[in-house]
Amino acid sequence: MLSLLRKKKVMKKILWVLAVIVIFAFVFWGAQRPSGRRLPYKYIGTIEDKKISIDEFIKSVKDIQIRLFLSYFSQPEALDKFQKDRPFLNRLAWENLMIKINAKKDKITVPDKSVVGFITKHPLFARAGVFDDKLYNYILRNNLGMSPRVFEESVRTFLITTKYKTDIIKNVTASDDELRQSYKNEFEKARLSYIVIDKKGFKERAEVSKNEITHFYEKNKERFKESEKVILQYIAFPHKEEGAKEKALEDLKKAYEKLKRRPRDMKKICRDLNLSVKETPPFSQDEIVRGIEGARNISIISFKLRPLVDTLPITSEDEIGTSYIIRAKERIPPRIKSEDEVSYYITAVIKDEKALALTEREADKLYEEAKTNNISLKKIAKNYNLEFRQTDFVSRFDYIEGVGESYKIVANAFKLKIGELSKPIKARKGFALIEPIKFFLIDEEKFEKEKEDYRNKVLSIKKIKALDDWLAKIKVNSSLNVDLERL
Repeated sequence: MLSLLRKKKVMKKILWVLAVIVIFAFVFWGAQRPSGRRLPYKYIGTIEDKKISIDEFIKSVKDIQIRLFLSYFSQPEALDKFQKDRPFLNRLAWENLMIKINAKKDKITVPDKSVVGFITKHPLFARAGVFDDKLYNYILRNNLGMSPRVFEESVRTFLITTKYKTDIIKNVTASDDELRQSYKNEFEKARLSYIVIDKKGFKERAEVSKNEITHFYEKNKERFKESEKVILQYIAFPHKEEGAKEKALEDLKKAYEKLKRRPRDMKKICRDLNLSVKETPPFSQDEIVRGIEGARNISIISFKLRPLVDTLPITSEDEIGTSYIIRAKERIPPRIKSEDEVSYYITAVIKDEKALALTEREADKLYEEAKTNNISLKKIAKNYNLEFRQTDFVSRFDYIEGVGESYKIVANAFKLKIGELSKPIKARKGFALIEPIKFFLIDEEKFEKEKEDYRNKVLSIKKIKALDDWLAKIKVNSSLNVDLERL
């Protein structure tokens, strides 16, 4: 395929030493089977009723790595960071599959000439502005470790998914009114006086009865559902020094050969081999397994094992680390925690709700008193022994001491006149009353000069959101059998 590319006339003189210096840092580490070992499942998940095999997922990971390589070849630190972040690669690979499958369903294609054009125009494969097939094949062989055919099909996938994403966001626009409001949100600032009525002071006044706890528990039982759990037995084979891994794996293999024939005799076999069997606390699929260090995806794998029957070797990918043999000892079925187990949590939730209601009532009282009697915020603070505070100029995206995130506070300030008291505004710690001191408004002339550049910024944000919304919608028709963060 794409023989046109490989028959293309090219410049013959290449600065090979320079080429090696430029790209040596990008040696492609490749996409291996997740965690580099045999997995107890055949499919990663489903997308649009299509089962996604492990090999399809690995291919998608490799496509993502190639995409990153082509995009960040001139930024080695960023590329290295991306390539080492396996959860990040896994998430992108899964999203890539969702887009690819929907693009195929919608019959999106990319012809050979587009693939040829992309590759021959890419600066990574050019010298003196001219595509060079010797350099191209050198990079594919020594940095990506793949044939031109495989690479070119990966480029085709990249172009198809890019084309499909472009179609998703092609109708995204930003009106002048949107631009102005977004610009104001970013650059407008306000100086404020404020007081905070903290809910903490009302918690001791909030009492919770046994009947309230029972009512909350009965109404919210599903919140207290505990997932199925597993207790795992394991034998550790540490290799904590250089050269120790080979011996550790020999011992592991010897023990595993015996255990897979007689799994129920684990303790006796280990005693004969002078090995010790340990147990984990009960854990669910979304919990970290305490006791087993560095074993990827172990919580998911454990739930595929038949208790006291299946044993599985888990080999560390690192030279310095620990390898294991594991066995599920017991499966604990899902259950709903009892009222007694969760009563402390319920009490805290109800107390917080009651304290917040009391705080709001107090804030309303202070507001009405100030408005009715024309009392300043500073005077109210003094009368009720509250701290009167003032800010410097703050934007909607700053942090206000004692309040927290400032967006709601500053947005409300711009609805008021200078010196006008706000109604109570809910904040992280309770409720706030504010008075604007001064506003810093946008420069209209500057806005007009920057408007088109700012439009690009707003459009970029809206396009990312549109794509995220599309992915969220598509995810409804997809499911995963694994945790991409731990795969």
